[in-house]
Amino acid sequence: MNMFKTIRVAAGVLVLAFAGCGTDDAATPGTGGTPGAAPGGAKGASGTVVVDGSSTVYRISLAAQEAYNKVNPNITVVVDNHGTGGGFGRYLEGEVDIVDASRNAKPEEEAKAKEQGIEWTRFLVGYDGITVVVNPKNTFAKSMTVEQLKKIWDQDSKAQTWKDVEPSWPDRKFILYSPDKDSGTFEFFTEAINGKAKRQREDVQASSDDNTLVSGVAGDPDGLGYFGYAYYAENKDKLGVVTIQNGADAKPVLPSPETILDKTYKPLSRPLYLFVKNSAMKRPDVAEFLKYYLDNVATLAEKGGYVAPTADDIAANQKALSSTGAAK
Repeated sequence: MNMFKTIRVAAGVLVLAFAGCGTDDAATPGTGGTPGAAPGGAKGASGTVVVDGSSTVYRISLAAQEAYNKVNPNITVVVDNHGTGGGFGRYLEGEVDIVDASRNAKPEEEAKAKEQGIEWTRFLVGYDGITVVVNPKNTFAKSMTVEQLKKIWDQDSKAQTWKDVEPSWPDRKFILYSPDKDSGTFEFFTEAINGKAKRQREDVQASSDDNTLVSGVAGDPDGLGYFGYAYYAENKDKLGVVTIQNGADAKPVLPSPETILDKTYKPLSRPLYLFVKNSAMKRPDVAEFLKYYLDNVATLAEKGGYVAPTADDIAANQKALSSTGAAK
């Protein structure tokens, strides 16, 4: 199976909306689990766990789904990637159990959850560095300052050609490729570079599919785009990477596992999360899958192409999981 393609529910599987405030968990997806089944793949547990959200974290969750299927094929794990915002939207509508998030929850998302009586627990599952890429034929824009990136991507930008950004660069029109507006990557990048989340010019080739963005830049000599590090690392032969200079006196920094983890790749290093509804974790299917995910998160993060959580992160995840009672 290609781990980068969306896993869809097999025909005939009915995914029931899980509980809002005051709703019996018997009407939620995956309620066929055996009560009291031990987390980690007890043979008696079954059901359906629905995961949606970030196309960045998708790769980690898909690795978890594929590995867990070998441990307990009786539990169906459905992984989709409608962007962090799309995942939270479905989550608040009661359609998913776990949100993959490449940013933290927004205050308005937290407020809506509180209004509905939804309590969640956040787990850190890896680190990413949003990577700015150009076509391999681009021999001039190998390094950019944050100010130059803002001059290109900002909502009020008047720049149309490379020369508009740097006088020594060619007088050719650049073509921009960006995640869509439901993407946590889009929100993180625009806030880090342009100073406000979702503040970006409109004349951009936007897509929810990072592989589409890869293909766009790889096929366009004047293409410029950004997405999660794993999508660049997997396509190094098709893309040129841009080093980022964060400040006049700073040295340009290349994204790498080392610079992402130590946060010298600024300002585009970021943590990656899961948000899990506490009441959903009372279901054996969700509890068992989540425990497997967190027990193996370092390996899964690296398999997804990202930087593994630290030992302290993993300990914090286990403490948070234990506090919910799902680890029992």
